[in-house]
Amino acid sequence: MILDKLLKTRDQGLKIIVHPLYQLFPSRLKLVYFDDVKAIHSAHNDFKISIRADMEKNGLLCPMVLDSNNNLINGTHRFKILSKNKLADASLFYTSKDDNELNFLSRLNVEVWKLHSANTPPSDFEFLFKKPMLKHTERCIPLLSEGVVKAI
Repeated sequence: MILDKLLKTRDQGLKIIVHPLYQLFPSRLKLVYFDDVKAIHSAHNDFKISIRADMEKNGLLCPMVLDSNNNLINGTHRFKILSKNKLADASLFYTSKDDNELNFLSRLNVEVWKLHSANTPPSDFEFLFKKPMLKHTERCIPLLSEGVVKAI
């Protein structure tokens, strides 16, 4: 079965790039080809089935998360679905600079998915300053201003 809700483009070599719907921190997005990703966690079949059903309904909602060595920290099931089924060759991934950012970006994906599932997609960043995100946000305040240009 083809996941037709995926947002896809092709690179100059005609490789398929899948784009996540929610890209809340574009300064941390990096195009990474699946061959360069190190999947360090194993997938659980029952959860993978659930994630695939969600991707069939919604496409790829959130960027997967990599550490500075391209180890896949968040998104193992999405990665396996896309790569093993040859649905794409690359995606935009969040990349982190440290463990606090890894935790923040991973938790961000969980909260964004919950908001989307509840039909209240994130329209602003207010949810970052409420529980359960607040403790993660507090450790990554500089990330909130990355890429923001001061008005003259």
